[in-house]
Amino acid sequence: MKKKLIYILAISGILLLGACKKGFLDINDNPNNATAVKPALILTGALNNTAAYTTGGSIFYSFASLWMNYWMTPGGVSGWYEERSYNFTTNWSGSTTLWANLYDNLNDYAYLETQSKAAGQNFFVAVAKTMKAWDYQYLVDFYGNVPYTQASKSVLFLNPKYDKAQAIYEDLAKQLDTAANLFKTATVTPADATADIYTKGNLQKWGKFANTLKLRILLRQSEIPGREQYIKDEIAKIAANGFGYIGTNDGIFNNPGYLNTAGKQNPFWAVYGYGVDGSKTASHGYMLASTYGMDFLKNNNDPRLGRFYSTVNDGAGSTYVSLVWGQDVNFDQTLTTVSGIGKGVLKAYDQPQPIMTDFESLFIQAEAAQRGYLAGSAQANYEAAVKANFVYLGLTQAEATTYLTDQAVANWTGNTNKIALIIKQKWAAMNGSNAIEPWTDYRRLELPADMPISIASTVTTKKIPVRMLYPQREYNTNSANVIAEGTINQFTSRIFWDVK
Repeated sequence: MKKKLIYILAISGILLLGACKKGFLDINDNPNNATAVKPALILTGALNNTAAYTTGGSIFYSFASLWMNYWMTPGGVSGWYEERSYNFTTNWSGSTTLWANLYDNLNDYAYLETQSKAAGQNFFVAVAKTMKAWDYQYLVDFYGNVPYTQASKSVLFLNPKYDKAQAIYEDLAKQLDTAANLFKTATVTPADATADIYTKGNLQKWGKFANTLKLRILLRQSEIPGREQYIKDEIAKIAANGFGYIGTNDGIFNNPGYLNTAGKQNPFWAVYGYGVDGSKTASHGYMLASTYGMDFLKNNNDPRLGRFYSTVNDGAGSTYVSLVWGQDVNFDQTLTTVSGIGKGVLKAYDQPQPIMTDFESLFIQAEAAQRGYLAGSAQANYEAAVKANFVYLGLTQAEATTYLTDQAVANWTGNTNKIALIIKQKWAAMNGSNAIEPWTDYRRLELPADMPISIASTVTTKKIPVRMLYPQREYNTNSANVIAEGTINQFTSRIFWDVK
């Protein structure tokens, strides 16, 4: 009982670390301030913010889940002009918020790395390097060339230069190699493990996460001519560290001890689920089922239908109804008459927040194996990915096996285009866990090939955007450097790996 009480008090102490500026568990810290903060305190807040800013953030989903035809906005509600039309400017919140959040999070990790190096705490150094790679990969994937070598150094560089996107990617691969090697020799104290709200100090899981993130970075470049040998050489370095990749049940999740208290719920639940009093949040009623996403499940007898989507009337009805992406909608088309987000992804206020799931990793490994980059069976990784997704949603491996055997859209031997099969099933699985990855796959591979374009009357360019625009704040405060990047267009200014 005494040990249990101590544990409860320790967790309670962590939950009270939040600062008023950014919220739950944040450290509200200037990386250039001379005041020292213990690395353990920095780590907890930084990791929690990554979950809230990225996979749990409303901006991460409000455009990508719409563009990837998972969700559709209802009638009678203003907003989403940019998402529905694809016509956005440098002031659009989708661009400005992503930029600000990611660089804010990077400041925390930069400070964590600096402080930890000085203290000889290699575990924190390795975690900081890994999470910086996570944030920077998304910055590159959203914007292309961005400040990197001079970023998070505002005392030295008030106007940081923009580095080339490919050069950033190559350095991130090196940083992840260093991180993995540090995880091999690092030591973790009980206090460190408590501060690590992703793995509780599990060095093996961190090593797998670093390796899988690097593999994702490498696979992004699979369509670039002449890049194959580089990718193979870098994968050989991954193999040499011995950690392997995230496999079944190895997923990385954030859970600091979410509570049914304002500001302390799981961030995805807090945006798209229910309030502390059980009332529907605004976004819960704003994000309804898209016809393309729902019909794929309906038409293929997919047991995941009732997990990704609710029946009408927020699950109280008996039918599934969807809306075509971009269609004109009326006041009657609301959560009462159209399906919403299902309980397979909206589970509870204290559900762990996915950072990188096992099924995402297994799909990545399946594609890499199919391309000849990894040893092992592409089919085995693919089928393990589908099964892992079923389990994540609350279904069984037996149901997944039946689906993989009986349904033509999932059967490995019955599909000649294995890459298209992997990406389509990856798209299906990622609904509600990370919509950015399917958007990135679509830009990289133009798959799924039948992804619908918004039919809204405000659409002027019938194409899903290939990037974000630099935020207006950059043009106001770092004008010389951002203007040097030239005229940026969301339909034609591609990220370096987008060559199809």
